[in-house]
Amino acid sequence: METLTKKRTFAELLASDKFIVSAELTPPRHFDTTKFMEAAGIVSEYVDVVQLNDHLLSRARLSNLVAGMHCKNAGLEPILQFTLRHRNRIALQGDLLGFANLGLENVIILGGYPCAIGTDPEARDATDLGSVEAIASITALTREGKMFNGDVIKPAPKFTVGTIDFPCATDKIEDSMKRLTEKIDAGARYIQVQAIFELGPMQFWMAEVVRRGLHRRARFLAAIFPFSGAERLHVLREIPGLSIPDHLLARVEGHNSERESLAITLELINGIRDIEGISGLHIRSIGAEDWVPRIIEAAGLGGELVY
Repeated sequence: METLTKKRTFAELLASDKFIVSAELTPPRHFDTTKFMEAAGIVSEYVDVVQLNDHLLSRARLSNLVAGMHCKNAGLEPILQFTLRHRNRIALQGDLLGFANLGLENVIILGGYPCAIGTDPEARDATDLGSVEAIASITALTREGKMFNGDVIKPAPKFTVGTIDFPCATDKIEDSMKRLTEKIDAGARYIQVQAIFELGPMQFWMAEVVRRGLHRRARFLAAIFPFSGAERLHVLREIPGLSIPDHLLARVEGHNSERESLAITLELINGIRDIEGISGLHIRSIGAEDWVPRIIEAAGLGGELVY
């Protein structure tokens, strides 16, 4: 893939008022990055940043550090998912120093699915830090050069740290907002909200975010999963944490076509853009990178203009 003209950094985008658009790339289950970089080339001109998942669904894959390096060398602005599931604090710090050495400065913290659901169910989870503690530790490393045990290194690496969160039921909103506030207090500069298939839960959750003024302290990016029909929705329904309502599945099964699937996706995007406090969209284009240009163009969203 030809080298692209450099775009604004993610930190610069977060400091701007631009509606940020990102797409997700999945490192391969081998070491050949040819098809991976072809997928990166498909989305590169349409998004501001690319997000590289980290052993997606607990399946052993090429390190996203390596994949991120290839993307950065090709002129993209990568965000690396940083999963706590399979790293103790020594491994966390080692990977962070590796990121810094390669100029990979954007990380999004997530706990990760348990090893039991993945390719190696006998593997042991190695979670050593919770999300809030990990965010705080990486923020201290960035601001003070402070390693997790208090040792100070110079120069300090520069990381832009974010995390994920989930719209919740009405009776859980207080606990949800408490946890969200803790993440922002710890240093999270952006919050990516779990992919949705209906607007109601997101609208309710974001209304509380705005009421508490949290949208002024961090950027909030909504997420969607592109799908081409009912078969894809049934697959997505098996992923823990995703909620696909029966009425949506019935609608797709009744008009099972790419056209109907795209229409539903655009309805979601238009609704998301109307939600106060949402200032970006993440497209979880896992194996569906060819849908990114269609969605971006149909929705009237443009990636960051190069300069």
